[in-house]
Amino acid sequence: MNTPKVSENYYKEREGVLKVALELNSNGYVFRETSNGDIGIDGQIEHVNDGGEATGKIVGAQIKSGNSYLVDKGNHFAFYPHEKHKNYWSVFPLPVILFVFYPNDGKIYFTDVRYQLNNPKQNHPYITLGKSSFLNKVTAKNIFETTGDISVPYYSIDQVFSIMAKTICQNPTFHISYLDLFAQGLTNLCRHIYFSMDLALSIADYYNETEFGLGMGYSEHEFLHEYAKFLMSQNLALIDYSDYLIDWKERQLQPTFIAPLTVRGRELLEFIKIIENEFKADLPSTTLVRERSIEMQFRTHDDYLRLDLGKKLREIIIKQTANKVLPKAGLNSCD
Repeated sequence: MNTPKVSENYYKEREGVLKVALELNSNGYVFRETSNGDIGIDGQIEHVNDGGEATGKIVGAQIKSGNSYLVDKGNHFAFYPHEKHKNYWSVFPLPVILFVFYPNDGKIYFTDVRYQLNNPKQNHPYITLGKSSFLNKVTAKNIFETTGDISVPYYSIDQVFSIMAKTICQNPTFHISYLDLFAQGLTNLCRHIYFSMDLALSIADYYNETEFGLGMGYSEHEFLHEYAKFLMSQNLALIDYSDYLIDWKERQLQPTFIAPLTVRGRELLEFIKIIENEFKADLPSTTLVRERSIEMQFRTHDDYLRLDLGKKLREIIIKQTANKVLPKAGLNSCD
């Protein structure tokens, strides 16, 4: 009978999707498979907390099935994506978790492929999947690692304010709070929150009443990291934690970000105004809910020399582009 044939590859791919869906379901996560128009993302996964509440922490899922997808590199596997998929995943608005069902051992290996593609230190053409990173009850929570801290409960706005005011670094030369960092980082008519080391150091230097200079070490860096995680866990600002982690984990730098406040972030600003009004008689004649400007400063001779370089370079390019083709862009970028 002349009817459409179902290829063996169809069953292999469906096996992977069904196994991943079953594993996610058994761990209490919501998997929404793409019903049509699958062009590089097979579905979305939403985190559900221990209380059965959907948290809004969502990742994209790309699922592959078959031994041929993984190349054994000894201590890890390698997955070689097509260039078009690399381009698509790297700019996807959600973390993209690549799952590969490996029939050789019956395990489902996974990694955040978007994170790897955007990591400037990745200098090989493949995606790395660790041999210990296979899906089970213990590792399932790692799917949401780049979405923010999923272990912190969701607090009411008044509780958020109280926690931020009371969470203070214990170093007497770095005696700053979450509230200090939040209020002093308001910018762009209080629509965005800014954070960087220069902000933290400026606040700490002003508050330092000891005879010693600022002390900055592991504990202080962790304190600042926990502040950023708190903003994300309480949905106060739209911070790309995946991008944040590239600086924090891979480059071992304290990240810098400017992020828009969410509805809850703006609710916190209104609550701060209420608290200020309640204690108005005891407070200085200003307000915490007030923007501060930020700027890229030109200070050194080299800063201005770079301005001259930029001007000269564009003049050269304008002259040459009429008759010549510019060199193709390479793969190197700032570290």
